[in-house]
Amino acid sequence: MSRKVFFFGLLVAGLLIFSLYRAKYGAKDTAAELMAVEAQIEEAQREKALLETELAHMSRRDWIEEFARKELGMAPPKPGQMANESDLDEVVGPPVTTLQALTVSEDAVSEDEEGSDAASPAQTPAEAPR
Repeated sequence: MSRKVFFFGLLVAGLLIFSLYRAKYGAKDTAAELMAVEAQIEEAQREKALLETELAHMSRRDWIEEFARKELGMAPPKPGQMANESDLDEVVGPPVTTLQALTVSEDAVSEDEEGSDAASPAQTPAEAPR
């Protein structure tokens, strides 16, 4: 019986040593993963700070105006581009009411239904004569 107890004790001691070995290297692996995650967090914080700085710079009115002029070809309006409300009918034509738009679109639909299978496309309300 003492041999069985000895081998059982030896087996238990071996299992404890193996478990301790695994725990030690598991802790090292976890510490390495933790350091990698902390490095990613620091990189994300640096990138966030950079983006916030860039946003602050690009939100300035003078930068937006400069960008609009250079990249989009925009400029302050010229006096000839400005119109009073009373001059709008002369500049862009009379306003289109909802009833006129519906009438034009109903006419286009009825022409299509009557069998106008010609090669010309049907008029859309935007293309309809005024």
